[in-house]
Amino acid sequence: MRPTPRKALAASALTLAALAAVSLPATPATATPSVAAPSVTAPERAASVAAGTVAPAAAVAPNGAASTSVVASRSAAVAPSKAAATAAADACTPAQVISNGGFESGVSPWTQSSTSVITSRTGQSAHGGTAFAWLDGVGSTHTDTLSQSVTIPSGCAAATLTFWLHIDTAETTSSTAYDKLTAKIGSTTLATYSNLDKNTGYVQKSFNVSAFTGQTVSLAFTGTEDSSLRSSFVLDDLALTTSGDTPRPPPTPPAPRRRRRTPSA
Repeated sequence: MRPTPRKALAASALTLAALAAVSLPATPATATPSVAAPSVTAPERAASVAAGTVAPAAAVAPNGAASTSVVASRSAAVAPSKAAATAAADACTPAQVISNGGFESGVSPWTQSSTSVITSRTGQSAHGGTAFAWLDGVGSTHTDTLSQSVTIPSGCAAATLTFWLHIDTAETTSSTAYDKLTAKIGSTTLATYSNLDKNTGYVQKSFNVSAFTGQTVSLAFTGTEDSSLRSSFVLDDLALTTSGDTPRPPPTPPAPRRRRRTPSA
């Protein structure tokens, strides 16, 4: 039977529609961050990737990693600046904490073993002024002491003790320390001198006593002589000075916060 013209037209229209559906590419869905992606089967995704219409899912990961890296780096950059801003130092007021270190104001606040230790009598001379502390020089078994309680303020990075010392002796030995002078702060012996350290004038001695900042300690000198041949230990112009602020360590910066990224479906 011959097909009618109307049926032939309908068949042609169906054929054109089928060809158009095959030749036109699929329109990719626009991804919205706040809306879940539509469900796509594995074969459809593979076909879309091959055609270049949909980016592979793995391509999202580097963007997420870069975003996390930026957040971490910003946090790390801010933390040190905050630490630097909060770092401070304990204030130090430079001071000289020994009172009457030149002995020109009498005895106070020194404690002496006898009234003849702090003196201006003849036989020795001062380094500065007219008064000095003369320990021993008797020529027989003898002990003299001189001490003062000092408070070394906290907040100072450095504390230095200085004094001028003159030693003369009737001892003739060049190898045996018969008569001695010991300098101590608190329970720490700073130095011991003897008849072997004799000199013709004054010599300045200096000690770092920074370990005693923030403490009240006794500064003490003890001179001892044996049974014969005198040795004199003469002190003058003592000072204990503080200086320099003590830096406080900066607080530990907080660990950078990392933003967790929820993996896409």
